[in-house]
Amino acid sequence: MKYLLAFLIVYGQCIIGNVSGGQTNHLQVWNDLDVTVYVHCKSGSSDIKGAYKRPGQLYPFPVRDNFWKTTLFWCTVRQGPDWKRGRKFDVYEYEKGVPQGGTYIWRAKKDGIYFELKNRKPLHKVWDWQILPL
Repeated sequence: MKYLLAFLIVYGQCIIGNVSGGQTNHLQVWNDLDVTVYVHCKSGSSDIKGAYKRPGQLYPFPVRDNFWKTTLFWCTVRQGPDWKRGRKFDVYEYEKGVPQGGTYIWRAKKDGIYFELKNRKPLHKVWDWQILPL
């Protein structure tokens, strides 16, 4: 009986992992500016530690979809030296029909924020910079 219980627990974990999470998506926020940026990303249930990134540096983090397929992550990117210029934007939202395990690339450039879904969507401009309250 105890072997059956152990089997059911392990089997249940495998099933839940396949149903709820699927593959890990890889998110990358790149600093393609000539100044340092501050990047802070979060979701309704996760807060990825904010970090200062020098020109050319990467801010990577993994995302797995939740059981309900309602996963949403957003980031705030601020440019130095006064940190007033920046943008808050969604970086990942579960989308039915999009295969999991992709690499979502966001690039902070001089004229705005660009996005590329590696091997699926080419790099294109999505957002202009704004003045953000401190």
